[in-house]
Amino acid sequence: MKLYRWLRTTLMAGVAVLGLGIGLNSQMANANAKSLSLQYAKSATALNVNTNKIVWSKAGNTARPIASVSKLMTLYLVREKIANGGGTWSSKVKTSNAGLKRLGQSSVFGGFKFTKNSYTVRQLYLAGLVESSNNAAIALGQWVAGGSTPKYNKKFISMMNAQAKEWKLKHAHFVSASGMEQNSLSPYGYNIGGANANLVSSNDVARIARHYILDFDDVLNDASIKSMTVSGQKLYNYNNLLPGRKYYQASLKVDGLKTGYTDPAGYCFVGTGQKSGHDRIVTVVLHDENEFTETRSMMNYVYDNSLA
Repeated sequence: MKLYRWLRTTLMAGVAVLGLGIGLNSQMANANAKSLSLQYAKSATALNVNTNKIVWSKAGNTARPIASVSKLMTLYLVREKIANGGGTWSSKVKTSNAGLKRLGQSSVFGGFKFTKNSYTVRQLYLAGLVESSNNAAIALGQWVAGGSTPKYNKKFISMMNAQAKEWKLKHAHFVSASGMEQNSLSPYGYNIGGANANLVSSNDVARIARHYILDFDDVLNDASIKSMTVSGQKLYNYNNLLPGRKYYQASLKVDGLKTGYTDPAGYCFVGTGQKSGHDRIVTVVLHDENEFTETRSMMNYVYDNSLA
């Protein structure tokens, strides 16, 4: 019995020492963890796609204008319509609306010129995703809603808000299919009334991106196209974290997802990548001035601290 007590006491002491060592190591690891402070982004979020956990955020529940990042919701609903049998990539989308044609010609808001009265869904989808074409996004939204005039644009925006509600996004409200503010859309006949801008929090933008990636993962193939020609027009991707671009970092393996800018929204960017041996992450910066370096800092922070 004495031998048993001695062995038990010795064993428990060893366990206590081991536990103390683990605790100290954990404390040291936390003390040595790199801190993250984004100087410019007014809101930012990092989300682990595999766990659906927000692993870092700054003002993550504050709804802000999100500019062309809005197109992630628009293009998701295009994909959903196709997936549900409502059309195909080859379906024709009417682009004869005079307002949308003028919008495509704008030196500020243009990007893809409607020189024809219809394009395929695939053509406009690429114009919206790669080039961030505003008139392509609006035309696609009208197509999803079943028509080709501004009243179908309004119907589509109701669908955007319904989808946000279905996903239980608490800080998301849409008034524009493209991300343009309504005062900018008014000259083209696409002001629907209400708030001037789409207002979405960085946390909710990250959740939209996660749904998109999980439900239609081939978006990463398209979002990583740096440039291409569609119907004789050059499309250029402004994601400067892609290979060969100014802020590229090979280890992060960035392959998406969406840029955006308007004066009220500032520079916005949704990034995604999957470092080898880690989970895929989605990052969001809103109203930034240095969106690519701050996104890269956030991605490195997440991986360096084993948050994904």
